[in-house]
Amino acid sequence: MTSSPQGGTPKVLPPHYFLASAAAIAALGYIDHGEFVQRWWPAAVAVAGIWLAVREKNRFVREGTTFYPGQDASKLVTSGAYRFTRNPMYLGMVIVLVSLWAMTGSWLAGLPIPLFMAIIHHRFILREEARLEEIFGEDYRAYKGRVRRWI
Repeated sequence: MTSSPQGGTPKVLPPHYFLASAAAIAALGYIDHGEFVQRWWPAAVAVAGIWLAVREKNRFVREGTTFYPGQDASKLVTSGAYRFTRNPMYLGMVIVLVSLWAMTGSWLAGLPIPLFMAIIHHRFILREEARLEEIFGEDYRAYKGRVRRWI
């Protein structure tokens, strides 16, 4: 697992952006309604999002390749949820954020979600895709041609 020419593992990783977004959703929900949670049913969906992200992170570990942005992958993982989305870990985080937003009952609290997605897309996904194409060439291009980026 070597660092890529992009400069290695960034100091601020996707989980940091995720936690900041979750905190912003909770704060905006509180500002809008005077409480953090108005409904609990979306918690089950949040658990599913966490499960997806952790399960697919563990898939990388089992396959013996890195899951850290900025480090070169040693293997192209295309099994599990990677058959349906090229970014199941990020998708899991978005599912959790949408669930938290639904829990607040506040439209205002949804504002951090597109910002999180834009940061992840521009700061991580585009760079990761370019590097995977350099490393795996036609295999990655074929994978990219049959599997969507998000869903």
